[in-house]
Formats: sequence, C-alpha cells, structure tokens
Amino acid sequence: MKQNVIVVMLDSLGANYVGCYGNKWIKTPNLDRLAREGVLFENNYIEGVPTIPCRRSMLTGRYFLHSKGWSALDVEDTTIADLCWGRPIDSALVFDCPMYRLPKFGYARGYDKVFFTHGHENDHEYFAHDPLLHRKPEDFVEDHILETADKILGDRVVGPLLAEMSCHLRESQYWRSEEDQMCPRTMKAAVDYLKKADRNKQFFLWVDSFDPHEPWDPPSVYDPDLKNPYDPDYKGKDMFLPLMGEVEGIFTEPELNHIRMLHAEKVTMVDKWLGYLMDQVRAMGLEENTLFLMVSDHGEPLGNGEHGHGIMRKCRPWPYEELVHAPMIMKGPGLPAGKRVSSFTQSCDVAPTVTDWLGIGVHPEHQGQSLLPLARGEVDKVRDFAVAGYFRYSASIITKDWSFIHWLRPDEKTAAEARFQIYRVGTIKTSGHLHDAKIMGATVTEWQKKMKETDFTLDGEDQWTCTPGSIASVPERDQLFDRQADPYQLNNIAAKDPGRASELYAQLRDFMAELRVS
Repeated sequence: MKQNVIVVMLDSLGANYVGCYGNKWIKTPNLDRLAREGVLFENNYIEGVPTIPCRRSMLTGRYFLHSKGWSALDVEDTTIADLCWGRPIDSALVFDCPMYRLPKFGYARGYDKVFFTHGHENDHEYFAHDPLLHRKPEDFVEDHILETADKILGDRVVGPLLAEMSCHLRESQYWRSEEDQMCPRTMKAAVDYLKKADRNKQFFLWVDSFDPHEPWDPPSVYDPDLKNPYDPDYKGKDMFLPLMGEVEGIFTEPELNHIRMLHAEKVTMVDKWLGYLMDQVRAMGLEENTLFLMVSDHGEPLGNGEHGHGIMRKCRPWPYEELVHAPMIMKGPGLPAGKRVSSFTQSCDVAPTVTDWLGIGVHPEHQGQSLLPLARGEVDKVRDFAVAGYFRYSASIITKDWSFIHWLRPDEKTAAEARFQIYRVGTIKTSGHLHDAKIMGATVTEWQKKMKETDFTLDGEDQWTCTPGSIASVPERDQLFDRQADPYQLNNIAAKDPGRASELYAQLRDFMAELRVS
C-alpha cells in the first residue's frame, strides 16, 4: 500500500492552549478529536526555539541547540524533501509562514510543489504601498500604552510596532469573514493540492499555518456584531498585536487577559480549519493510508506568572514551559486511538517519523527517533529527558520530576550578542535592489547605518527571535524547578537543592558535549 504523510504545523500553539492537553476552558474540538482518534504525546518539547531553529530540527531530524541558531539551511543539511527526491513521492509545501522565504535561507527547497500566501509578519511589507483607508493602528493600541512605552522604550519599539500594524491593516481592512484570513486560505490550498495529487504515487504534504501566531485578530476584531467568546464584556481596544517586552507598568491585568483571550479565539478559529482539512482528508478516502501529524514550533509568553514570566511575546531568550512545551498528535492506519504517551519527544523526531512512514527509513544523519514504535507500544520510551533553549543564550533539561535552566553567562558569549537585537534577518545585507525603499520610515541605507551604530545584529547565528525590540537578557542565576509541584516553573529552588541542580547541569553539559562531536 502506498503510504502518504500530511504534516500540519500550527505556529505559536502552546500545549497550555489545547483542550486535550489539559486546558479546561478553551474550545479546540478538532484537536481534541484528533487526540481521540490518534496518539497524543504529552511531553513534547521544542529543542531549539523559535520559528527557524525549530523547523530546521523538524525538517532534518537533528539537534541544533548546541551549534545553530536562526540561520539558513546549509548545503550539508538533509531535509525530508531532499530524501523524497528521486523516489515516487510527490512532495508539497503549502504555507503562509514567511520564514521559509527569508532571503537565501532555503527552507522551501527541494519540494516538488510550493504554494505561498502573502502577508504574515516580515512579509507584511508586501502590502506597504496599498492605501490604508478604513482603519488605523492607533485604533488597536490603548493611548496610555503608547504614552508609557514611548517614555520607557522610545521609537525603537513603538515605531516598528505601528509600522507592522499599518501594513497588516492595509490587507485586513477588506476582510469580510474569517474565510478571508490566512489559516482558512492555507487549509483550502492544502485541500486543492490533495484533490489534484496523483493517487498512483505517494505524497508528502507539509502544511504550515502561521496562525495562531500574532497578530491575534480573530473574527471578533473585525465584525462589530461579534464579541470575543472568552471575554465578551471587555470594553477596551482589541490589541491584536501587543507591544512586546516586560508587561509591568505597561498593561493592566484586564488588558493582559483580553490579549490572551484574543489569542484563544484565534486558536479556536485555527482549530476549526484544521477540522476542515481533517474532514476533507476523510472524504477523499485518504485516511486509509495517510499519516496525519499535527505539530507546533512553540507556545507564547502572554503576561505575568504562568502566562509568561512577566513578558509579552518572544522578547527574551527564556525557554520556560509556556514557550517550549508544544503539542504533537498523530493518527494513521494501524496506530492506536486515544493513546497518550508520556515519553519525552522532541522536534528532531518529526523527520525520522515521516521518513519511516513513507518507507524511506530513518536516515543515518537523523539524531531524532521515529515515533512509530512508541505509538504502537513496541517501546516504552525513546529518551529519558528533553532539552530546550535558545542557541547561545539558554539551555534547559526536562526530566520526569525536574526542569533545570542554564543561562549562558556574559563570558560565554560575546558582548555584542547580549545587546539589543532587531528582527531583520537576511534582509539588510541582501536588500541592495531595494536601495530607495522605505523601511519603517527610513531608507535601507539609513537603516544599515543605524544598525551599525547601535550594534544591531543583521542576520545569521546572532539572530535568536522574530520579535522586533527584543532584548537578549537572561537571569543571573541558573534555575531548578520541581515539575510535579511547580509545573509552570514559578519557584526557583536551585539554592535549596544545589546538589540536584549540579547533577542536572552535569547531565545537560554532557549531552550537549556529545552533540558537538556527533
């Protein structure tokens, strides 16, 4: 039988915003249905965050926390699409995640078919010259936040934020229903591919939805007749692209809660369109020979305490639970239904699982494990612990009972790497053809000069996040947490149990050392 694979990547979906992972109030009926029909991996952790490092690991089946950050694929990297080449397997990428298209990064390489939808995040300048007639960014940011942020942070944060919002509104001002949004359009494009796929051959389809990544502008933001279902009585502005950074002194608690509820509404909308794709797969009779794998690249910090350790969005290189614990659920013929697996799984397990199902086998370069034996109950676990972090800034180890975070000290990285950094990966050095273009109110040449004067990073391994205005600062001391008593890592007990902290640090250090020579 010809076996196919569909991988669905839902960006910025944390395990804490999915019903089948324990959230008691959010509505994710289709993710929950997928869990009932398939296998849910309870302890799936993202090895290298955020967007680009995670995808690199998923596509190549390798760890990169020790060696690579936000950087292009190397010629030596072997992806799933590379392994499909030369075989009777049609490979397709359907996506609206703009990171695949960063200049010279090459993440869309090797696919037989590629379908892209414009508009998300760093691709928002695609709409920069469209007239903005019906909305303005200030309608979606509270005045007191603009005033306070301007005093505390200045134009380095507020200006880029308003510019990004302006570009997004230039496109979304004409949206009339949720079907106009990115995720529905991406899922429909995936269905179009499946309808045309040659049934006499195998296929490998990667569907990459940037939603529920910010901007968190679900249907209630644009429809005056709709209320946010999770916060219907809120009277303030819908801050769908909130200012990133520390939330203390910037946001009120009701504002933070509403931002979280906008994110939750977006998750529910994405869940609906995941269900649409699942229904179409069933209607086409593809369930009989297709592995359906849902993954995410990370969660999202969204405020104080367990919501985000005091920050909004991915603006610090902090691999706490709300960021690195992500859902992974798969179903396929011959796999059990309703099974929950407690064994640790990682981003690098995606590639070997996919190639194993396709009949290619696990590639010798894969450091991850095929999860098919684990799903079938042939083995109880594929590893004893997981790791997670940001290249050059943090590394953590997660065991059954403990989690430990090692923060790289100033003497472990260059001074320049600890400076304020801005998301403009690969676009400044490769923007000669846009010499007279305007970027956030300045010409490319002016931005190059400004970035040089302020030690902004340009691209490559120094880049660690996709959030403009992020600051590469880390806590002064390593942290130890009791996973059973303190699952959201709010009480650092490293000083109370230094022996345990030292033991976990040694285990993490040895594992990273092994990776460097493998």
